[in-house]
Amino acid sequence: MAGQVEFGLGKGKVFPHQKAGSLLNPVRRLIQSPQAVVRWIGLRGDETVLELGCGPGYFSIALRDATPHGRLVLFDLQPEMLGMARKRVGRHGNVTTVAGNAMSLPFPAETFGVVFIAAVLGEVPDRQACLQEVRRVLRPGGRLVVNEVRGDPDYIKAGDLDRACGEAGMKLRRRRRGRLRWTCLAEYVAV
Repeated sequence: MAGQVEFGLGKGKVFPHQKAGSLLNPVRRLIQSPQAVVRWIGLRGDETVLELGCGPGYFSIALRDATPHGRLVLFDLQPEMLGMARKRVGRHGNVTTVAGNAMSLPFPAETFGVVFIAAVLGEVPDRQACLQEVRRVLRPGGRLVVNEVRGDPDYIKAGDLDRACGEAGMKLRRRRRGRLRWTCLAEYVAV
């Protein structure tokens, strides 16, 4: 059933908060450096950024530091993950947390300049509904950044993401490839 969320490890399941410590393993930085990924995005520092599926905050500190004059919203299905992320980023006035479902984002249209998703989209039961919601909350010219790592049970192939983004009204602008991971940036182009 589309929309049904199942927790656990494996294809199509939401990564359980009880295992969140493994997502913060320092060895992960050798494959997926938060600072390098966030630098590649090219944030100006004043954008409103949504980190969709922030988990325990692996990328959150780098995103916070890259938006000192903007706003960062950490969003996750699991309140426990949000608690871990909030603890990692500390008390900063420009960071807020929101719990909810990625297929029905609780934000007004055209709220964000950037939506960042890392290794989460494959866990969403209806990926297309999620991308439609991302497009809805992006401002015209806004950017969707997706980061994927090979070996993740919910890994999405770059070509599959390109097609799904196109169907949701976003165009691929650039991609950074690595042997074990890739990052792409798509833009919402208002018609």
